[in-house]
Amino acid sequence: MSLKDGISRRLTQIQHLWMGRPEVVIYFGAGIGDDLLCGTVAHELKKRGTGRIVMISRHPSLFEHSPDVAAVYNYGYATVGRRHRWGYGWLAPQFSVYDKETDRDVFPNEHLLITMCRKAGLTGTIELRPYLTLLASEKAAGRLLDNQIAIQSGGLGQMKNKDWLPERYQAVADQLGNGFGMVQLGLKQDPPIQGALDLRGKTTLRESAAILASSRLFIGQVGFLMHVARAVDCRSVIVYGGREDPFVSGYRVNENIVGRTICSPCWQRNKCDYGHECMKMIEPDQVVAAVRRQLERVGTPLEVEQVTLDMPQSVLT
Repeated sequence: MSLKDGISRRLTQIQHLWMGRPEVVIYFGAGIGDDLLCGTVAHELKKRGTGRIVMISRHPSLFEHSPDVAAVYNYGYATVGRRHRWGYGWLAPQFSVYDKETDRDVFPNEHLLITMCRKAGLTGTIELRPYLTLLASEKAAGRLLDNQIAIQSGGLGQMKNKDWLPERYQAVADQLGNGFGMVQLGLKQDPPIQGALDLRGKTTLRESAAILASSRLFIGQVGFLMHVARAVDCRSVIVYGGREDPFVSGYRVNENIVGRTICSPCWQRNKCDYGHECMKMIEPDQVVAAVRRQLERVGTPLEVEQVTLDMPQSVLT
């Protein structure tokens, strides 16, 4: 055993003694949005009486004040596979497999949260939504402008097929800018939106969540901010294009704008033999119309989609 592994194991033992041995440890090990979605698994386990639930994540702020996650282990990340030696129940609710040759993500034909809950061995009724707990003070600090709308202009750099055209995001902002305060969230390298309060790369995860919670709605595309918006009950207009099917990765309460082409949904990350036609066919006016419809619903409860699981796909290892 290396010195590093020995220290990691000892820290785990100390944490178990200090805070109590976990009954379940959840680990995903991919993107930040995937860690957020693990909170749904934790929530459903907790509803069923599971004891102390721990997340292994590099993003512990996602689980601050969570009633479902007792602690976050952000050390020993690379050695999580040695779970049997550490002696706790462990699950990794991954929902897809990436085929490098075809540049394609392979998903089951069901919502990804259903797959995650199946892999946790859950049965019965589950709610298809993520969770992020904010304090009232955080929400208050997230209100920056009158009639605030949050918007992004890009997505994950390694998945270009999720990105809509930056000039069309600008056109949407131009049409809405007179009546609403636009706040731009996202990565530092995302294209700027003129006239918006520019917070690209300037907010923490929880600050972004608070801004979304205090916004009338969110305009963006498939990715972390879409899931955070749903977690804090912010209505959204999501430009899907044709890479993904909202049935698998989206939320019914959102306005999901899809570009239907012969090749969609392709599930490819970057490769496209059709010039991103599925994105180009979505015009700014379509998005603005969807925004208007969502704004009419602001103040009414967000529908929570429920499904009932019978047989689990797998159980704890």
